[in-house]
Amino acid sequence: MYKKCFYSRRVIYRRKRRLQKIDYDRNYSTSSSASSSSSSSSSDSGHETYDVNQYGQNAQSIASDIMTASNKEISAYENYHDDEYDNINILNDLQENALQQSPPLYDGCRFSTIKTVKMLMDFLISRVSLDKSNIINLMKLIKMILPVPNALPISWKSIMKLFGKVNLSSVTFKCSKCLNECGKTAFNTKNCTNDRCALYKRTLKTNEIVEIVNLDVRTQLKSIITRNINLIKQNYNLFPPSDITSASFYKSTTSNTNSNTITIVLHTDGAPLVRSAKLCIWPCFGSIVELPPPVREYQTNIILLALWSSKTKPDVNVFLKQTIDDIEYLITNGTTFYINNVEYNFVVRTQFFLADLPAKALFLKTTSFNGYYACNYCMTKGFWNGTSVIYPYNKNDLQLRTHREFIAAAKEAEEKTTEKRLANVQGVKGLSYLLRIF
Repeated sequence: MYKKCFYSRRVIYRRKRRLQKIDYDRNYSTSSSASSSSSSSSSDSGHETYDVNQYGQNAQSIASDIMTASNKEISAYENYHDDEYDNINILNDLQENALQQSPPLYDGCRFSTIKTVKMLMDFLISRVSLDKSNIINLMKLIKMILPVPNALPISWKSIMKLFGKVNLSSVTFKCSKCLNECGKTAFNTKNCTNDRCALYKRTLKTNEIVEIVNLDVRTQLKSIITRNINLIKQNYNLFPPSDITSASFYKSTTSNTNSNTITIVLHTDGAPLVRSAKLCIWPCFGSIVELPPPVREYQTNIILLALWSSKTKPDVNVFLKQTIDDIEYLITNGTTFYINNVEYNFVVRTQFFLADLPAKALFLKTTSFNGYYACNYCMTKGFWNGTSVIYPYNKNDLQLRTHREFIAAAKEAEEKTTEKRLANVQGVKGLSYLLRIF
């Protein structure tokens, strides 16, 4: 049955407005097309004559210029030969020469090793978007297919080295029992290669492996100094009176040199990484004293020196060996940075090592704060009161430690230490690798 529909006045008004707009657009489009066609037809002749006259005038001026030119200039122009300064693609030519100067991939190959690897990397990374592990696996497969011998690199480090690039970080895996470097099996697992270790030739689990990451110190220094060169170069009064720069030790170390000084403060602490596996990560950071606070504490201005990830606590002589060697090299030889086309010579110094009491005892190889001879400044032994070691003020031995006595005690502890027993001489358990830079 037909149902009668009723519309409100508002709906009817909207429909009417919509129909009027459609009619207006249709009429406007037809009128504009007609007017444009008539105007174009009427103006074609005028524009054509103008263009012809303009081109004629230009041709006459060019001809007159050529006729007035001397015969020497014309002959010089005709006899001109291209030279090296006319090569606008000289950078591309240099890159092409560098790609071709490397040895061929194998005997009889028409491509060099660098050019072959570059083509493969451009295809695998830019077009196929493979990750690092799949690229390495594919490179190994291609190396097996190629004739033997061939120079195709099959590791990421060798690929970077081929192009003159250096990886800014290095990862080392060690056995948590003996701290010797692990070996790799055919299934990419880790095993201990120390025949004296209890885990010898065993496939190590995740909690039995120590992962150490060392990062390049000089590159991070250059990046931070480049960003803050104005703060370092100009002597602003931005340092508070209680800052490190006002201390006598800092002034004595910086007054002995006329070069730009970069002073590094080392600090570290441990934090749980995964609660279920009891893994901990120990980062070692560095701060630049010459940057005023709070710029010094910005995350972008902190140097990440090394990382230790393991279930066990770090051994400073293993953890910071490469980092301290790099810092010691910078202290001995200094470094040079080119910033804004200006050469700056920097002398690197270290100020102190900062950590909480448990981490301090661990990295300095001394007794913890709750043991005998816990103080690093005096020779007080302490007393056992039945529950803990205490240090009464009236019974303290106020004889201060000297650096020579500390080194002698550390060497004596090293001699008395065995595989089963860790010696302790006046609260010192051995020589810390930090003593090389402090």
